[in-house]
Amino acid sequence: MNLLKYARVQWDRAGAVVAAVLGLIVLIFGYLGTSDTEYIAEQIPYVISGGLTAVILFVVAGVLWLSADLRDEWRELAAQGDDLRAFLESEAAKSGQAPGRRNG
Repeated sequence: MNLLKYARVQWDRAGAVVAAVLGLIVLIFGYLGTSDTEYIAEQIPYVISGGLTAVILFVVAGVLWLSADLRDEWRELAAQGDDLRAFLESEAAKSGQAPGRRNG
């Protein structure tokens, strides 16, 4: 059950893995289709359908993985911003100033 929970929480990473695996499968089937034919004209449909579909699936996998990394970075930056805001408020409370004000 932990795998399903992880897939639900990290849906973009799970989708990236699924797209990459599907791309690999499509690429293998495309290769198997072209390896059985002698004539180039018979190989072109396999290259178009298998090769281009695999490239598209690999691009989708890459975009989903980068999306997951960006989301993690945004979450980390938001947590750091909250920590900094709390620190500044506690320092202002210690010195008796309003937050955001400086002596000068």
